[in-house]
Amino acid sequence: MKSEPVDIEPGTRAQTGGGLPPPSAHAASRRARDLDDGPRILLIVQDGTGRDLYRRVIGRTGARVDTVAAIADFQGAVAQKAYNGIVVDIPTKIQALNRHKDLINSILDRFPVIQVNQEKTTGRIRALLYGQHERQGDLQDLIRDTCLSRPPRRFRANPRCDAHFNVLLARTRDFAMGNTERSVTLNISRGGCFIITTARHQIGQRVWIRIMEMDDKTPIACEVIHKRTWCQAMAIPGIGVRFETLTDDQQQALARRCEPLLPTEGTSGRP
Repeated sequence: MKSEPVDIEPGTRAQTGGGLPPPSAHAASRRARDLDDGPRILLIVQDGTGRDLYRRVIGRTGARVDTVAAIADFQGAVAQKAYNGIVVDIPTKIQALNRHKDLINSILDRFPVIQVNQEKTTGRIRALLYGQHERQGDLQDLIRDTCLSRPPRRFRANPRCDAHFNVLLARTRDFAMGNTERSVTLNISRGGCFIITTARHQIGQRVWIRIMEMDDKTPIACEVIHKRTWCQAMAIPGIGVRFETLTDDQQQALARRCEPLLPTEGTSGRP
């Protein structure tokens, strides 16, 4: 399973004169709108009788329900709206594994995910919370306990490439000794990257990075938008960050280095 940041937005130009604004003011405003919109669940299920039953049961929790018929449609849905969780029909997931394995892993890694299946004989819904603390239970209870208690999230729109840049990761802009570590990116896009680290970081925290392969090593302010702690599932630990400041030279450097590595049309790449 691969770690990727979520909801990455294009970087902004480096600011001059005055300090930086609070971390990602635009993102904070958007999150507020998402919260005002109320809880929302994305249901991934093929057309059939089970779909209507799933929708009715999910609706009883008070959450809005959006439905897509295939895993491949997931990316477009979560790029437009924020969701508190995902409910995925197991037969739909199994059919998609061969063609969309990376995308499925991204779904399972970014959102609370409940896998469901309808028993043919009884019509009963079997629900299983996916993840480190896997558990079975009533679908409504699982949604209330694990989805509606968490803030809604979106999926990033920028394509990402597997590029292992050497970076300095710091908690302060001056990269003071004791607050700085040497690390490597797992992947990167124009809007953010995933940095391998076992250090403790918090969602919403500001960090600073220097990308050593860039000629322009101006410190890049970042907001931590995702984290995976060491020993959390069988996955690489680290943080997903959104770039808050990029100089023009840094933006051009990312475009030059990333675009040749991105999948071409018709290939199976990450969302």
